[in-house]
Amino acid sequence: MTADAEPDGVVTVGAVPSSVTVDDGETVRWTGRPRLSAAAPAGLVGLLVAGGGMAVAVGPAATSRFGVAIAALAVLVGLAIPGLASLSLANTRYVLTDRAASVKTGIVGRRVVRARLSMVENTAYEQSVTGSLFGYGTVRLETAGGDVAFRRVDDPQSVRSLVDEHARSGERATADSIPGSIDSWRAVRTEVRLLRSALDR
Repeated sequence: MTADAEPDGVVTVGAVPSSVTVDDGETVRWTGRPRLSAAAPAGLVGLLVAGGGMAVAVGPAATSRFGVAIAALAVLVGLAIPGLASLSLANTRYVLTDRAASVKTGIVGRRVVRARLSMVENTAYEQSVTGSLFGYGTVRLETAGGDVAFRRVDDPQSVRSLVDEHARSGERATADSIPGSIDSWRAVRTEVRLLRSALDR
């Protein structure tokens, strides 16, 4: 799928991963992924670990065979920490259709969480100070079964608006699909209450 600008400014980027199910009749409204800058803290930790390993390599323990082994191991671990964090972010994908929100994660294994927009109870977005400065944040969708989050995405306010728009249209479609009028359902409720009170005697 190519990048298409949506009317409200949200941009659809990339193709939908094959592991994310899109039902017949569903329209993909937005896809995204976390910013790779989210790996910056892991990069800092990796730099400190590798720096510690290099300090061991040139310090008093440099002549010891254990010192060299510890230094080499620390450097490898220091490189692996940001590498794994970046790979994890690169393999995280977010998909929003007109019916559901999906989050796909995993490097070797794969985990896909899908929440129907008709089941979303609340939505929110949050931005840190740097997120406000650079235009990224996290969008949270609260459902009865748990939360779904699009973390560190560009323009989180527009993504949340898109979620709200389709959640409301899903509620209207559900309400329209229920047969009968409100008065007829109230009459059914009254009859059920009378029947229950008669059985309780």
